[in-house]
Amino acid sequence: MLLGLWVIDGWLTKDGYAGWERNSVRNSERRWDPRPKAGAVILGSSTSKDWLPASLVERLLGLPRGQVVDAHINGCHQGCTWAEVRRMLQRGHHYDVAFFGTNAFQLCEFAHSKRVLQQALMVPRVDVPRLFGIYAHAEQPLQYVGRFVGMQISQAYGDTAWVQGEFLRRLAGPGKRGQSHRWARPRGPAGEAPPTCDFDDDAIALKRAFSEGLLDDLQQLADHVYLMLLPDRTLGDPEPIRRAAWEKHVALHRALADAREGVTLIDLVTDGVTDVRKYRDGFHLNNRGIPDQQRLFEARLRAVGAAKTTAVSAP
Repeated sequence: MLLGLWVIDGWLTKDGYAGWERNSVRNSERRWDPRPKAGAVILGSSTSKDWLPASLVERLLGLPRGQVVDAHINGCHQGCTWAEVRRMLQRGHHYDVAFFGTNAFQLCEFAHSKRVLQQALMVPRVDVPRLFGIYAHAEQPLQYVGRFVGMQISQAYGDTAWVQGEFLRRLAGPGKRGQSHRWARPRGPAGEAPPTCDFDDDAIALKRAFSEGLLDDLQQLADHVYLMLLPDRTLGDPEPIRRAAWEKHVALHRALADAREGVTLIDLVTDGVTDVRKYRDGFHLNNRGIPDQQRLFEARLRAVGAAKTTAVSAP
C-alpha cells in the first residue's frame, strides 16, 4: 500500500517538479548556487527585485559587470528568505553586500501552506529544530509543524492547490475566456490594494522572529546588509490606522537594524511612491513608478555613504 501511494504521489507531482512554488524555488537556486561569492546578492520577493536590476546595483556600488547575484524568489517572505540564507551558509556562500526588501503587509502572519513549502524545500535538516522553535511564535504553531512534517511525507500534500487546480483544468478545461470556473475562488482586480497589517503583537510575532533570525544570519552571509523597506498602494492612504501601521513598520525595522552592526536601513517608504497610478497591482510598481523608486534608492544609498556614482535628485 505504501509503495502504491508513493508511486501515485510521484505521478501527481511529476516526480516532485509540479507546481509554481516548487519550481520558483528551484529556478532561484539555479541562479545563485553556481555563484558562491560575488559583490552583491539581492534577496526577498519580486518586490525586492523587479525595480532593482543588477546593472543599477553595479553602477551604484562600483562593481564589475556580473558581480550581482539575483537570489529573489517570487512570494518569498521573511521565513522563506531565512531558509534560503541558511541553505546558502551551508554551501559556503559569502557576499560583500546583501540587499533584502520587505513590504509592510509581509510582517503579519497570513498563514499559507506555500510559506511552509518554501521552507521545507530549502532549510537544511540540521536547522529543522531551529525552524520549529521559530514556529512556536505562530498563532497556531502545530499547524506549521504538521504541514512541514506532511510535506516530508508527500510531495502532493506540499502543493495541494496546484494538484487540485491541474485536475480541474484537465477535467473541465480552463473556463470561459481563460477565466476560472464558478467553483474556483476568483482573483481580485489588478488594482486591488494589498493585504494590510496593523502590527498587533500576536499577528507579527512569527514574522518578527523570522526577521530577527534572518538579519542575524545575513551578517554571516555578507560583510554588509541593507534592509530595504518597500512601499505599496496603501502608502498614500490618509486613514489614521494605516498611517500608524506604516509608522510602526518603519520604527520596528529601524530598531532591528540599529541593534545589529553591519545592518543599514534603506527607507523607501518615507517619501516613497504614493501615487496609486504608479503601481501595476497592490505592491508592484509599474514603469511610471520604478524610476521614482530607483532615484530614491540612490539618494538613500548616497546618504549612508554607499553609492559611488554621481548624485541624482530624489523625488
